Amino acid sequence: MSELALKGGPPAVPEGMIKPWPWITEEDKQAIRQALEEATPWRYPFPQVTALEKEWAEFVGMKYCLATNSGTSALHLAVAAAQIGPGDEVLVPAFTFLASASCVLHSNGIPIFVDIDPRTCCIDPRKIEEQITDRTKAIVAVDIHGLPADYEEIHALARKHGLLVIEDGAQAHGAEYKGRPVGALGDLAGCSLNGSKNLSALGEGGLFTTNEQRHFELASRVRMFGEVVRPGEPRQYNAYIMGWNYRTDNLQAAFARSQLKRLPEMTAARVRNCNYLTEHLREMPGLEPPYVPPDRTHSYFFYVLRVKPERAGVDLPPAAFRDALIKVLRAEGVPVQRWQTVPVPGQSLFQFRDGYGKGCPWSCPYARPGIEYHPEDYPQAQRLIEEFLCLGHSGGGLGPPNGLDLMERYVAAFHKALGEHLDEVIKLAREEG
Repeated sequence: MSELALKGGPPAVPEGMIKPWPWITEEDKQAIRQALEEATPWRYPFPQVTALEKEWAEFVGMKYCLATNSGTSALHLAVAAAQIGPGDEVLVPAFTFLASASCVLHSNGIPIFVDIDPRTCCIDPRKIEEQITDRTKAIVAVDIHGLPADYEEIHALARKHGLLVIEDGAQAHGAEYKGRPVGALGDLAGCSLNGSKNLSALGEGGLFTTNEQRHFELASRVRMFGEVVRPGEPRQYNAYIMGWNYRTDNLQAAFARSQLKRLPEMTAARVRNCNYLTEHLREMPGLEPPYVPPDRTHSYFFYVLRVKPERAGVDLPPAAFRDALIKVLRAEGVPVQRWQTVPVPGQSLFQFRDGYGKGCPWSCPYARPGIEYHPEDYPQAQRLIEEFLCLGHSGGGLGPPNGLDLMERYVAAFHKALGEHLDEVIKLAREEG
């Protein structure tokens, strides 16, 4: 039995073994070189941008796609195209990244939060209907960590109440729900191309998709300063509505196109790596691996473990046990981390409700009075945050060229911490908890 690296023993994962994401090949570099030649003189849309839009629409099976400068802007296009406006309410899961909710604020709408399903960590369809009011216009369903939400149930509720479904697929490129790909699961969808994402533009970028021409045309205006710009026609420089500059560039689009060619291959490698982790960690004391329902696939932007000290016979708060485990595992060379630290409705933005200033949009005369956000109203989101431990993002080693040799090292580190040295982890948790 080797000593913990925290106490001077050899780390389970050798320094330098983890290869960073994104996986950049010679083909990716050649794509950038070609795009550099196409980027002068400056003109919009660039050929790489329109090609990316066409290829992503074909990949997911949607009629229309707009490439944007971020996943957040892609989500805002979806909200704006859904004609969310002052006082309109949009349901959002209480556990997600801020952009899933702030995109609603960008159109002066008001997010109303819904607790999550404890197994999938996605918005809980059983909790949706109780939050619907006469102001509700849409539901944002987030494919959290790489796992699609329960779209059949969500769409059924949306149809019943005349709502639109907006898919936030930022973390789940390559995953499927009942045979349909992420990016095609809502009436409108926004995906991120942030450098850390499973489909990466290396820097920032996003993709908006829809099957409705009216949504596409409205989103096109919002992306381009509120103007109507048609291919082959002179630009009029006349804004019809409030719009933004959400355009992306040739280099980001070229890199994303090159990566898209390998997305199925890269997704399969992630799934293989993460299935190996689940197979070997499911019996580890104090841990619960991710749950994947049989009707969908997971693309593992994050590999999320839930810390359950009671399953190791340990009487400790989950957060204290988790924090001690993070310290021990990181010393072993395993880049485990936390992600969100409070439910989104617990963030200061929603506690202070100042927004644009003077309390807008909550103080807007069109808004329903008395909207407040209490984190304790979302117990499953709160519990997940207390138990959350993950691998992933750009430094987590889940994607290629990392393979099962690295996963074996990760498993060895967990076994070292929770098998050979569990007592020391417990002691550290009690000392620092």
